[in-house]
Amino acid sequence: MAMINRPETRDLLAEARQVLLDSLVPELGGERKYEALMIANAMGMAIREQELREAGEPETTDVMLSRFLAGHALTEESGQGEQTLARVLRERTLDGGDRELRTVLRAMTETRLKVNNPGYLK
Repeated sequence: MAMINRPETRDLLAEARQVLLDSLVPELGGERKYEALMIANAMGMAIREQELREAGEPETTDVMLSRFLAGHALTEESGQGEQTLARVLRERTLDGGDRELRTVLRAMTETRLKVNNPGYLK
């Protein structure tokens, strides 16, 4: 049974984050203020991650990585693409100058930055 006007998780997080920043943080000092700002930052990351997930972006990057690994005959265990890529990079199995590798690495980095530090991409 669907609830009418049910708030989305993202909206609840955004509202709680705003209250934290507007009402609580100004009342705090020192270590407590730092902790509250860390919490607000984590909440912002969770909101951005959910938005990206809803847009299908992480899955697109995962598919790109899986195709790259398969194209280089590198088998990955389910959901372990990043670990497989890290291992073959450490072992120097891949050519660091490979254009496709750089494209995959860039996509992975941009997806992470969109969650962790979107301002860096600007």
